[in-house]
Parts: sequence; structure tokens; C-alpha cells
Amino acid sequence: MSGIAGAVFTDGRPVGPDLLDRIARSTFRRGFDGVQTWHDERAGMVRFAHATTPEARGESQPFEGADSGIALLFDGRLDNRAELLAFLGTEGVRLTDAPDGLIAIKLFEREGREFVHRLVGDYAVAAWQPRTRRLDLFRSPMGWRPLLWAFDSTTFGFASEPRALILGLGFERRLNEGAIGEYLSARFVSETDTLWAGIERVPQGGAITFENGFVSRWNWHGGPFEDLSNRSIDDHVERFNHLLNQSLEATIRSDGPVTAQLSGGLDSSSIVCRATHLFREGRLDRQIGAISARFPGEPHDETEWSSAVEAHLGITAEVVGARRFDPDVARQWCADSYQLPVRPNVLDSMGGVLKALQSDGRRVLLTGEGGDDWLNGSLAHWPDRFVAGRWGKLFRHGAEQWPDEPWYVQARRTLHSTLLPLASGKHRKALLTPHLDFRLDQPDWIRPDWMARIGLEDRWRQKIVRTGLRGMDQQSRYSVFSLGRRYTMVDTALAFAESHGVEVRHPLHDLRLTRFFMGAGGEHLRKFNTRKYLLREAMKGTLPEKIRQRRTKSYFVSHQVDAIGELLRQRPLHELTAVKLGWIVPERIAAMHAPFEAWRRNGSEGPIPDGAWGPVWFTLATEMWLEHAFGLKA
Repeated sequence: MSGIAGAVFTDGRPVGPDLLDRIARSTFRRGFDGVQTWHDERAGMVRFAHATTPEARGESQPFEGADSGIALLFDGRLDNRAELLAFLGTEGVRLTDAPDGLIAIKLFEREGREFVHRLVGDYAVAAWQPRTRRLDLFRSPMGWRPLLWAFDSTTFGFASEPRALILGLGFERRLNEGAIGEYLSARFVSETDTLWAGIERVPQGGAITFENGFVSRWNWHGGPFEDLSNRSIDDHVERFNHLLNQSLEATIRSDGPVTAQLSGGLDSSSIVCRATHLFREGRLDRQIGAISARFPGEPHDETEWSSAVEAHLGITAEVVGARRFDPDVARQWCADSYQLPVRPNVLDSMGGVLKALQSDGRRVLLTGEGGDDWLNGSLAHWPDRFVAGRWGKLFRHGAEQWPDEPWYVQARRTLHSTLLPLASGKHRKALLTPHLDFRLDQPDWIRPDWMARIGLEDRWRQKIVRTGLRGMDQQSRYSVFSLGRRYTMVDTALAFAESHGVEVRHPLHDLRLTRFFMGAGGEHLRKFNTRKYLLREAMKGTLPEKIRQRRTKSYFVSHQVDAIGELLRQRPLHELTAVKLGWIVPERIAAMHAPFEAWRRNGSEGPIPDGAWGPVWFTLATEMWLEHAFGLKA
């Protein structure tokens, strides 16, 4: 991952090197391969280089069109280069070894903004057309490349991170209390807001255009998607395997070694095992390395499972331990990056891994991220089957969910699960937003008067309309693309990885795979009350059976509880800024933490408490951000 930034003035001021240098100096730990700047009379651009592919080595940005005069910044990776080069014809032949951004500008010159529909990969793009004085910003559908923008009537700025806009371009520091309320409520749904008032995100699968002093928006991604629900399980397995292999071939394209996280879970094990098999078959040009974070004595230790993968493949994984959460380091991170603090459970799974990769200059890390999002399956297709009159298929799948029950119990449960979302608004909302649970009462840890003042309930209802989605099933699945909390949870982790010089890639989030998942038959994703049924079928002969049949899952809670306890010892709840400002009810936050604290005090014996701990961490994370990133302490 590299980074981009830039500005356009509307009041006649020139964009000069001093401003661009200030933007460059303000940006936190990017540009491992240097910083490049460019400007003309009205616009300026900054590129923070971090090459992770052979073609990116030595490239100079922005890419400029000789005839069009277009200047294009490209932060990212194209995973369908061969397809794009073939589309460009004879011009594409000359671009075989060209950087991805050069391919992108050739497509942009040919097709204008519609070019974005052809791209597969992770990217953020800024394209300046000096003849029309038009700036376009584009962001890939999964949103793994952050891209922010702001406009104050005279300056339009964009950047990969907030520091470039606030310190570099001087945009005003203002709190976005509505977005903060979403975060504290554990229901962050906004697809565009940030915690900074006046600074927005380019939506995932969206574009922003700035022209003649006006901003326009274009949400270009959102279907229609192919309906595969009538295809057999064998057809699904065949297509899934083809697409997964294709994704792995694309995501290992690197100018150096590629390492993959191996937790021992179904998803990460599938990535390591399939990539190893493809290498041994001669389809990949390198053996990826495996790296495992292990936690002896902790409930989330996965040594048993990752060791099973090692034995199955005949490999030895690199092993790292936990990276302890340090409150002072977390506060300094907020001050340096303007980001939320990195969650302790992310430090558990990634902290030691990133430190190991950084120590010898490795730049690419693959993960199993995406399996829980796309492959778990749900019953969201049942209401669609009922409304369409496909009752036979509906009840056959219901019988498969509860094979040991009498037929009348199967029928009753199927009807109940089918009709409830059709009859109940709350259950319908829960079905369409599976990452959020609106069946719960209003969050009682948020003060009602503040909720009303910031219009929190109205914010929960906001949504970018995408007209290409069919039925409840596709609307539910699309929530993975439009997941608002990726900003609050993932952007920080991406910035943290970048600060170690590491680009994180997610093969299971490949756009071609996700298109398939959007149309896949729900009957093949969850069957016999088994999640990830399709993945398990596709991994026959690839995974060790111990992993393929695994039904358990580890939850990284222990060190999160420890971190929360340490933070509360340093600053009690009643002293927090969010409490003094009248946002949070401290007694409710304390009550949420109490059972986890008792569980940890008892040596983590017994099951993890059945309760919410997210709002406790969100409250403490907000405290660190308010004081050390925003500069506010009540």
C-alpha cells in the first residue's frame, strides 16, 4: 500500500511546491520508496511510493497522458492485468511490463469514468483533467484503500489519511458527533462520514467528482449480479475453485516474498493449503511462507490447528507471540496517525506478524479475511424463495437444516424463519443488515438526550441506494461491500500495517469471487446446519480433514479484557471525556465489562461470557482519539 494526496483551488491561487511539501511532511509513515509531487496552475498531487509488485518498482507518479494531459494517481493493485491488456489491443501489447497505474490511465483516456467497471483489484484513484479542470476520485468496491476528501468552498483536498487534510491542507478540526455516536453505539453504518466533521470518505465502490466548484457523487457499484441459485453444488464447487485459484495467482504477484497468516481456522488454512498445492502443481511461481501467532495457555491459542496444517503440507510455519497492548503506545499512535487506536485483538493476531515481516523487509501479507463475510451463509434467501413461489426448494433446504427432526418440526421452523422477516420490520432490518442487530433495544449506554440531539436513529436509517440488488438475499449479502464499520475497524489496521511497510491482501475478497458469492445459491453456503458448506466441499483433498471438519472458532477476547482493565485503572469511567460531555452512561459501560473482568480474574476458566464488550472498547478508544488525535480533553 502506498498513499496519495492532492488539492485543487477555486479562488485562483496557484498550487506550489511549498504546499505539496507540507502535505508530504504531514503524512504519517508512508512513502517507503520515496515521495513524488506534481502540480500545474490549478491542481497539485502527492504520491507516497511503496512498491509491492515488480511493475511498480521505479515508477513515477502521477502518470500523465501525452495527448490528453490527464494526470492520474494510482494507489493499489490491478488483479486482472491480462484481461485489461487484451482489451487495449495493440496498445496493450506495449504495456505488458507497465505499472498498473499506466494501464489505468490508458483505460481512463479511452473510456472516461466508465473505465472503473473494468478494474479488478484494490485501488484508490485520482484523475485530474486540466482542460476541463475536473478531478475524479474512485475507490474499489471492498474499500481496502482508504480515500478521504474535503471541500471548504475554496480548497478541495483528497488524501489517503486525515493528517494530510488537517495538517497539510489546513482543514478545520471539528468533531462529527453523529459519526462518533454511531461508533459508540456499536452500530456504525455511515458509508461516507468520518469522525472529523467536513471530512468524508469516498464510498466503497463509489466516485467523487469536483468540477467548476461543485461536488458530485456517483455510486457506480451495486449490481446486477448473476443469479446462480439454480446451479448444482458441483457447479458451485467448480466455479469457486477456479475463482479462488485465479485470485491466489493475482494476489501473490509481488517483487519479494509473500507470507500468509495461518491461524488454523478454516479460512486462513484454505489460503495456505491451496496456494501450496498450486505451487507444487507449477501454477504459482513461488511457495508462500506461513506465519502463525500462538498464545500458549490462552483460550484463543490455535497451535493444535495450525500444527495440523503444517503436518499435512510438510511445512514449518514461522511462529510469533502476542504483542502486548501498551496504553502509552496506543495513545502515541493516535497522536501520530490521527487514527483510532489499534484494537488489542488485532495486535494479538497481527502485531507480532507485522513486526516479523518488517524485520527483514517483507512487504506482502495474505490473510483469510472474507470467509466469515461471504461463506458463512444465512437463511436470507428463504423469504425470496417464498415470495417467488419456490416452496419446494424452500422446504427441501429447511429439511436439510434440521435432518434429525420430524417433518412437521422442519416445516414449522422453516416457515417461522421465512415469514418473520416478511412480517416484522425489526427482523427484516436485522436480516438486511446482518453485521448489526437492530432487534436489540436502543443502546442504554448512550444518553438519550445526546442520541436525540445528534439524530442517531435517523443516522442508522441512512443508506446509499443501489438499484441492481435483487431480493432480500442480495441486499443482505451486499452489506459486506457497504459495511460502514470497515472505516472504524479496518482503516486503522491498514494504516498500522502500512506503518510497518506491509501491504495486506485478502484473496477471499477478490472482486470476481465476491460477484460469485453475491449470486451463489444460499442452499450451498449453509447446509445441514453447517456454515461454510461450499468451502468445505471445495477444500476436499486440499485441507487436512481435521481442519475441514472443524466446527469450533477462537475468539480473541482475553487480551482485549486485559487492555480494557489497564485503561480503566489509569482513568476511571467517570473521568472520561465522553462521560463529562454527556454522551455515555458510565454505569452501563462498567456493567458490560464486569462479567469479562470476573472471567479473566478466574483464569479464563469456563466459556467466554455471553455479553457485549464492544461498546466498552469503543468508549475507551474514543477517549484516546479525542485527547491525542483531536486534541480534546474535558
